[in-house]
Amino acid sequence: KVPRLFTAGIASFYEGYYANKGINIVKGTVASGFSTNSNGEVTEVKLKDGRTLEADIVIVGVGGRPIISLFKGQVEEEKGGLKTDAFFKTSVPDVYAIGDVATFPMKLYNDMRRVEHVDHARKSAEQAVKAIKAAEEGNSIPEYDYLPYFYSRAFDLSWQFYGDNVGETVMFGDNDPKSPKPKFGSYWIKEGKVVGAFVEGGTPEENQAIAKVARAQPSVESLDVLAKEGLSFATKI
Repeated sequence: KVPRLFTAGIASFYEGYYANKGINIVKGTVASGFSTNSNGEVTEVKLKDGRTLEADIVIVGVGGRPIISLFKGQVEEEKGGLKTDAFFKTSVPDVYAIGDVATFPMKLYNDMRRVEHVDHARKSAEQAVKAIKAAEEGNSIPEYDYLPYFYSRAFDLSWQFYGDNVGETVMFGDNDPKSPKPKFGSYWIKEGKVVGAFVEGGTPEENQAIAKVARAQPSVESLDVLAKEGLSFATKI
């Protein structure tokens, strides 16, 4: 999610911040293999461009795809997941799918989506259990109405993102990696409306404010006005 979410402006802050911590980010190539010693312990990482990096430990973060092959030809699929309704019911009676294997109707965007995040995993599980319980009792519950949410915490940094990262972007705030307390953010604007919001270093109230903005999708006069107002645009919604 991070490469798709981070704009060039956001990425340059984190690259600068990590570089100031002594972390060397190698770009423009990928790992192609490893060298090991006689004990089978890794000693080097081989890069595709021919370089090698000495290594004591290697952490591989390559993402993953949900394994749905188990249900091939038995349950309806869509967009790489098991297709469900707004209660996480699949095409097979009494079979529910939750978390990142589920492709569900995202009410906010009138679109079928699959979301890979712990927040959605928990909330979709809750929705499915409530739906099953309600069905047993002959009752109904509201449809799932999820607002996409992603976050990360590292060192003394903490960012949150809500909504959809589509359209044009506007940056605001202090994104100098050398700042003692950097606080900056970005809005995503589609068809004159704010559809997504990101903030680094936000207070709990400011994080709630950008969540509110992403759900309300308010109209904006211009990108310049939005850049100037920054977080105050969100806090007054």
